[in-house]
Amino acid sequence: MVFGHVLFGTIAVIGVLLLEVGFYREFNRLNMIQKLGIFLTIFGLIATTALGVFVAGNFLAGSVVAAIGVVLLGVLIRPVFGTEKTK
Repeated sequence: MVFGHVLFGTIAVIGVLLLEVGFYREFNRLNMIQKLGIFLTIFGLIATTALGVFVAGNFLAGSVVAAIGVVLLGVLIRPVFGTEKTK
């Protein structure tokens, strides 16, 4: 059971990273529902991972995971707030 949880969790993390890379340049063109869907998916997975690490008792690793999640979300939404807008 633990092996399956780790395996599928790793697959989910890889999927979220690919989702972010795939939509990085196109994020401005999406409507608000699509943006929120991608944002909440990434946020939820990173938050779940960080919480799991915190609960396991490793505060430093949980902080690193949370910081990486904040950076990833910042990189994703940065073009939305940038001066360069796409049509």
